[in-house]
Parts: sequence; structure tokens; C-alpha cells
Amino acid sequence: MRKHGSGFTLIELLVVIAILGFLAATLVVAAVGLKQRAKIEKTAALIKRLDTACEAYFTKFQDYPSDFARLTAADKQASVTWPTIVPNDKLLFDYLGRPLQAATNYSAGGGKIEMLSPFLEFTTSEVSGPWTGAKSVQILDSWGNPIWYELPGFAHGSGFLDTSRGQTSSTNSRFDLTSAGANGTADSLTDKTDPKDDITNWNP
Repeated sequence: MRKHGSGFTLIELLVVIAILGFLAATLVVAAVGLKQRAKIEKTAALIKRLDTACEAYFTKFQDYPSDFARLTAADKQASVTWPTIVPNDKLLFDYLGRPLQAATNYSAGGGKIEMLSPFLEFTTSEVSGPWTGAKSVQILDSWGNPIWYELPGFAHGSGFLDTSRGQTSSTNSRFDLTSAGANGTADSLTDKTDPKDDITNWNP
């Protein structure tokens, strides 16, 4: 009597193929998730570096980066204010990523000009645009979208100004740093209270 071989039946082959397909799909989803998580963590780290650099700038100049002259206590008492500052994606690099001149030991007889090194070093993947000219370089998140800088900033997404600096800065507030996240879109009003996938310095 001839013995049949012990090969797989068609049903068994289909089951094996289905299992392999499921495992492959699971691995793809996991790989995509890990890649996305890596981008989120990289962007969050960049925003933390920017936040630290802005605070270092504050320590040196007693104000946060802006195009306006620092307001003194007397200015504020006289109700002098800056023009409204809107979110900007090409301002921050000029103040943090380039060498700056600062006047030190200033007196009636003059002062000394000090050349300051950049407050922050950037990798080539973190910036875009020509390095010549003012406001020409964008700071980018991991998805290649600009990181937005806003002064004054809002307190923990409450919709109210962050007054944690008291009367020590020209706007009496800190600042917001925002990456629109994976979807690349942000609503500046809604995201103050519900940042969704946005990555910010106030909602890490």
C-alpha cells in the first residue's frame, strides 16, 4: 500500500499565509509608530533646547528675543507698550543662532562692544533658508515644518498671558514655542487650550 506524503493541505497553507501576513502588517505598524515616536521626541528635545536658549538670552539681556527695544520700568509706568507681536517662524534664529553684539560697561563716556557666540547650535536638518540676510532662516521640526515663536506667551494653554516673569520682561510674560506636529496644521487660538498633536514648551 502506498503511503501518502506528510505535506501541508491547502487549508493549512492558507492559515500559515494568513498568520505571516498578520505578523508582517503588525511589524509595519510598529515600525511606523516607532518612527513617529522618534520624530516627536526629537522635536520635543529641540523645543526644550530653544526654551533653554531663550532663557539664557533673557539672563544676558533681561528680555526675550524680539525686534523691539527693551521697555524699562519707567516705560511701563508711562503705559508704553510694544506693538502686538504675532507668531513668527523666521525671527528666533537671528537671536539664538547667530553671533550677537552687546554693549557692556555702558556709561556716559561710552561702553564696550562684546561679541557673543550663538546661544544655540543647530544641525543642518533643524534649519532651512539662506544664512545671509535678516529673518531668512526657519527652525524646523522633525517633519520639516517651521517652529513658531510667540511673545507674549500664554500660561499652560489657558488662553491667558503667562505672567510668571512678573514685571521683569517687556511683555511681563514668557513666550510660546510651537511645532504643529505630524499633521503640520495648527490653530493658534484653539491650540492654546487644546494643543492636540502639537508639541510646545508649555505642554510637553
